[in-house]
Amino acid sequence: MVPTAVPPPVSRIPRARLLGTVGVIAVLTLLAVIVGALPWELPERVFGGWQVADVPGSLAALLAVGTVVCLVTATGVTFRTTGLRLGEPAGAAWLAIAGAAAGALVWNALVLAADADYVVGALIPVLHWAFSLVPALLAGAVTARRGSAAAGAAALGTGIVTLPLFALGFALFSSRESFLVTVGSSLWITAVLGVLPLLIGTALACGWGRKREWRNATGR
Repeated sequence: MVPTAVPPPVSRIPRARLLGTVGVIAVLTLLAVIVGALPWELPERVFGGWQVADVPGSLAALLAVGTVVCLVTATGVTFRTTGLRLGEPAGAAWLAIAGAAAGALVWNALVLAADADYVVGALIPVLHWAFSLVPALLAGAVTARRGSAAAGAAALGTGIVTLPLFALGFALFSSRESFLVTVGSSLWITAVLGVLPLLIGTALACGWGRKREWRNATGR
């Protein structure tokens, strides 16, 4: 009788570092919503090119500072958890993914801010779920060979960039409403279209890493 192969133990993200990453995401996202709910000068909406014009200096500075804070924090937290380094391909790829996601979300925030004075009623999101899902999937793909824990942590780490900037954009869009309405609606849409796709991407990344660990252990 041929014995059934028993799957090897799968690496897991240390609980303390997992909670730390989630805590950082939560704090930065809440701060982004609160700051975005303030009465900022907004850009003009145009229908061509980059879709926005006449971006106020104060808003540009807010987005620049927010982007830098998110990228630096995400890099520090993720690299410490996964063991990635900038001098290796996986580390450079992760940073490139996070940077591209930040750039896309800054543009999204500007468009949403411009829409605040243009759109009447509720905004109907179409592909906004991709802003957190795609970076998580790409980060998991480039780190899968490191195992389940590293791939999952790399995917989750992108949320330190994507979720705060995602929430900031929707806070700017709703900033003409009352403060509490803006905060509540921004957090709700971030949870549905930001957090859930991020969790799906993280789960898939863990699965890819788990398969790689199994292959390495069994030689298949």
